Amino acid sequence: MFTKGEYVVYEQKGVCCVEGFEAPDIPGIAKDRTYYVLLPVLQGGKLYVPADSAEGKMRKIISRQEAEELIAKLDQIDPLKASDDKTAEELYKSCMRSYDYTEWIRLIKYIYQHQQNRLKDGKSVTSRDQKYMRMAEEALYSELSIALEVANAPGKISVIAIPITISTIV
Repeated sequence: MFTKGEYVVYEQKGVCCVEGFEAPDIPGIAKDRTYYVLLPVLQGGKLYVPADSAEGKMRKIISRQEAEELIAKLDQIDPLKASDDKTAEELYKSCMRSYDYTEWIRLIKYIYQHQQNRLKDGKSVTSRDQKYMRMAEEALYSELSIALEVANAPGKISVIAIPITISTIV
C-alpha cells in the first residue's frame, strides 16, 4: 500500500503524488471501494485509482541511490532493437506501457540513433519518433527529478535541472 505524500509511477500517466485515499463522490463510481487519489506531476488534474486493483499498475519511484546508480551506468544500457519501421511503433508502445525506467532509456537511445541515421541519409525525423522521444524523456526525467530532489516546487518538475542530457544517455 502506498502512503499519502509518496511519489509513484502510475501506468502511462507517469509520476504522481499520492494525495490520499477516498471514495469519490462521482456518479458511476462505487462508493464501497477505496481509491488512491493521485496528482500527476506533469499533466495536472486528479486521478482516482481503485486501491484494490492498483497492484501491477503502480510502483514507487526509484530512490536517490538507485537514480544515481542508474545515471552512472547509462552507457551500459543497450538501445532497443526494432526489426523495421513498421514494428517500431508497437515496440515503442510496449516500452512506454512497461513504465520501466530502464526501458525508457533503451527507447531514448534507439530513437536517438534512428533519428541520427535518418538525418545522415537525408531524411527527416518522423513525428512518431519525436512523439515517443518526448514521452520517454518526460517519463524518465520526471522520475529522476523527484528521486534526485531537483523539482522547482511541489508538483513542478525542472527537467533542465536533471544532471543528464541526451548525449549522456546515448
